Amino acid sequence: MAALFHKFCGLAGFLILCNGPFSSLFAQTSPTPLALGLRGHYGFIIPHTEAIRDVSFSHPRGLELEVAWHLIGEKSWKNFATYPRVGAVLGFVDFDNPSVLGQSFHLSAFFEPFVAVRQRFNFSFRMGAGLAYLNQVYDAKTNPRNQFYSTPLSFILTANLMLNYRLSPALGLRLGGFYNHISNGGIQQPNKGINFPTLSLGLEYVWHPYDFNQKPKVDWRSLFPERLRLKAAFFGTAKTLDENNPKRYALVGLTGYASYVVGRLSALTGGLEWVFDDGLRERLQRAQDPAHPHRASLLIGHELLLGRFTFTQQWGMYIFRAYFGNPLFYQRYGLEFSPHRRFFVGVNLKAHADVAEFLDFRVGMIW
Repeated sequence: MAALFHKFCGLAGFLILCNGPFSSLFAQTSPTPLALGLRGHYGFIIPHTEAIRDVSFSHPRGLELEVAWHLIGEKSWKNFATYPRVGAVLGFVDFDNPSVLGQSFHLSAFFEPFVAVRQRFNFSFRMGAGLAYLNQVYDAKTNPRNQFYSTPLSFILTANLMLNYRLSPALGLRLGGFYNHISNGGIQQPNKGINFPTLSLGLEYVWHPYDFNQKPKVDWRSLFPERLRLKAAFFGTAKTLDENNPKRYALVGLTGYASYVVGRLSALTGGLEWVFDDGLRERLQRAQDPAHPHRASLLIGHELLLGRFTFTQQWGMYIFRAYFGNPLFYQRYGLEFSPHRRFFVGVNLKAHADVAEFLDFRVGMIW
């Protein structure tokens, strides 16, 4: 997964905790189970490029405090056929290399569906995103070996699989495997991004324990009267060329694609994308290269449908690119939020394999 999932949703991830649109989707009919948890982490760093290999042989360790709400309303069961959680995490990570990598402090939001939630043993998986503060970043003079991150404020993305055991109705033991990624989305260079899997162990206490009731599943087709949707968006960002040039250059683009719902949580997508990169124009101009800074691509992908939120994963192939400095294929990962059924806003990350190219902000329409 490496810089794959990435921190595509960053700031927008916190929308998961909004009381307005999200609470209206998951109205509760009884006191909401509230969980408070504490866990420790121990892991390793993946040396995904040669530039960071010599500083990758350390073992990050961390501590996280978590608060979560278990969604037990009728609409939650109707939409997901399970009882998921939403919550927030406050965490600290020591990368076991204080002079080069330092420490990270992060705050993130997450969405966590459960499997077999009625049993004493059950499983859950999680997607989370947020912000991380890093206290030892790249500096050309004082810290040139840290090619992982160059901005104190960056994005963090986590994905995990958790084994949960209920010691009592209110007390639980949690063992999990986490995949963590921190980077700034290509906003400033260098930005190789740090990928560190961890093993975690923790305890949680639940207020208002709830005996989860198994209900008849609703046919997912009835939830999507319009299974085929057309989507279009304008997106933009600004980024630097390299660590020696602090000037930011504009990047803008348009995308349009069709989305066809194939399951309760899934839709398949296909479409087109066009991008103009002023930073690329500057690079070509310096090299006296007559190539154009325009790129067009074909996109295919998948959408994870979570109520008003949509997690998107797309794979792109260039069909026009006068400049051949990048591979032919790339990936996109994003989070969209729809305050209205015909309108959405979001953030999206574009990456070539392990290397993030840019993080953009977008606004779009749905037909």
